[in-house]
Amino acid sequence: MERGKMKAAVFYGPRNLKIESVPIPNVGPNDVLMKVKACGICGSDLHSYKLGLFIEPGQIMGHEYVGEVVEVGANVKDVQIGERMTGQGTKPCQTCYWCRRQEYGYCPDVFHTLIGYGRPGAFAEYVLLQDAVIEQTLFRIPNCIDDETAATAEPFSVGVSAVNSTGIKKGDKVVVLGAGLIGNGCMQAAKAVGAQVLITDISQQRLDLAKKLGADEVFNVTNGDPVEWVKAKFGHGPYHFHEGKDAGGMADVVIDAAGVPSTPQQAIQMVKSGGTICIVASAEEPAPIDTLAINLKGIRWVSGLGGGIGSAIPYLANGQMRSKELITHRFSLEQIQEGFETQLRAGESMKVMITF
Repeated sequence: MERGKMKAAVFYGPRNLKIESVPIPNVGPNDVLMKVKACGICGSDLHSYKLGLFIEPGQIMGHEYVGEVVEVGANVKDVQIGERMTGQGTKPCQTCYWCRRQEYGYCPDVFHTLIGYGRPGAFAEYVLLQDAVIEQTLFRIPNCIDDETAATAEPFSVGVSAVNSTGIKKGDKVVVLGAGLIGNGCMQAAKAVGAQVLITDISQQRLDLAKKLGADEVFNVTNGDPVEWVKAKFGHGPYHFHEGKDAGGMADVVIDAAGVPSTPQQAIQMVKSGGTICIVASAEEPAPIDTLAINLKGIRWVSGLGGGIGSAIPYLANGQMRSKELITHRFSLEQIQEGFETQLRAGESMKVMITF
């Protein structure tokens, strides 16, 4: 295609985004260029926007996107112009300790080469996916999934990954802390395998949406003690040296999708002895936790950082996971600053989508 300029939202510092005209990326032999159709504002984008975390000035954010292929590199196989795609390619260094062990997810270079963090992201008219490999870093969107739903495949894959890594199965008792998009995705993924799921939040709007989309019960933590509520629903679980009124809950798995200082300790109290806690939220500050309770209860901790985008697409296609109802606001690229400010107001927004 003829090279020219495109509009993009460029980050210059906390709460400072500017719409600028920048060059359309050049396409290398292993790359795919997409015209962006929709891109969601992620919770990690909020951390960057508010505090400057994870990125440097000059970065184009945005990694929850769907686009239409407009140019394909000579070495890229099985990708056609006009196809709708999403992707999240990165390039491990291949030389560090973890790469030598083929544990590429731990490579320190991963985020430096990730769209929206180290490479230019999708809050722009075009986005370039480098080192594109179909069904590995680049994924087709079936016709039954609309553009906005497709843009939620990346965050919803976190929920699928959390269920897989914790081993949630039919009949398990699960608590999700936080009913934002990630929390809702975790809840829906757990429901898809047959778990009983409770979910908490401070936003009644988000809880109402979670209930509509399958949560068994919801609890607004501004109205009481979420630990006592979980114990009332899932039962008391005495553990070594802690019995009676001090007993913990009996959840098999607790997923922390809230990322506030109080939730990891709540998770410790809610989970049963021998249970599992999964942290999927990106917290802005450290959390105090009771390490004695972790030891006495034999709690298993699991990291829930990211997921494989392709894992969520079948769930969205067959309706086991639904995200369209969670999109509460839509803004143009020119309105992106207003979109970020709206996403920060958790009491009135769920998911803000930038549409093109």
